[in-house]
Amino acid sequence: MDKNDRKRTHINFASTPSTPLLFCTPAQATALLHEDRKPVFLIRHGLTAWNMQMRLQGRENIPLNEEGRSQAMHCAAFLGKALVENKVPLQNVYASPLMRAYDTATYIADGLGLGKPSIEKGLIERDYGSLSGLTPAKKKALYPTPADYPKDVESIPNAARRMKRTLSQMCQEKADKVFVAVTPGGIMNALFSSLTGGRAGLGPNVTQNCAVAMVAVGRYDIIPLAFNLNESIFPEYVQEIDFPMSV
Repeated sequence: MDKNDRKRTHINFASTPSTPLLFCTPAQATALLHEDRKPVFLIRHGLTAWNMQMRLQGRENIPLNEEGRSQAMHCAAFLGKALVENKVPLQNVYASPLMRAYDTATYIADGLGLGKPSIEKGLIERDYGSLSGLTPAKKKALYPTPADYPKDVESIPNAARRMKRTLSQMCQEKADKVFVAVTPGGIMNALFSSLTGGRAGLGPNVTQNCAVAMVAVGRYDIIPLAFNLNESIFPEYVQEIDFPMSV
C-alpha cells in the first residue's frame, strides 16, 4: 500500500517537559529530506549503574547494566520493525567507542541484520574532565556554577560544534543512504540544545536511554526533526515520512 493511501495518524505536536519533542511534522520532514539532506537516527545508549546513581560518566567506560541491555534489545525491536515496514533504506549503524554505546549499537545492528556496528570516534561523549564520576549534589558542592568548572571540562558549545562537525563529515564521506548513530547522552544533549535554542537537551528535556532522535543533515545545515521518541510515537512518525530512496 502506498504511503499516501494509509490511514493518517494524528500526532500531538504540542510537547511538555519529559515528553517526545517533534520539531517538524512528517510533511515538513519529507520536504527537508527531499532537498538533498540525509536522515540520521540518533539513539542514546541503554541504562548503566552510573546512570542510576546520577553520576556523570563522561569518557569513563561504564558498561550497560541488565536493564540497559533489555532497553537496547527493546529499542532494536521497535526501531527495526518501523524501519523495515516503511522501507527506510537504512544501511549502517555507527557507535561511540565507549562500551555502553557500542554494546547498545551491537543489539540494534544485530536486530536490523546489519552485522557489527562501526566505531566513529567523533561520537564519543562530552569530556567532563574532573567532573567525571560526580553526582549532582557533589558537583554543586565543589563547583557551585558552570563558571567554577575546572578547565578540563569540554563546554556545551564546543561539544555541540564537535558533534555537528562529526555528523556533517559522516554524511559527506560515507556512502550510506541512512544510518543510525548510537551516542552517550551528554553529547546528544549538547547537539540538540544548540540546534533548538535549549528546547531540547537541557533541564527536564534531556535525552532518555534508548530513545530515538532524528536530524536532517545537509551540506550546510543540520535541522532537528524529533527528540526522545519512544515506541509509541516513533513508528507512527516514521510512517508518515516519505524517505527519498536515493538519499
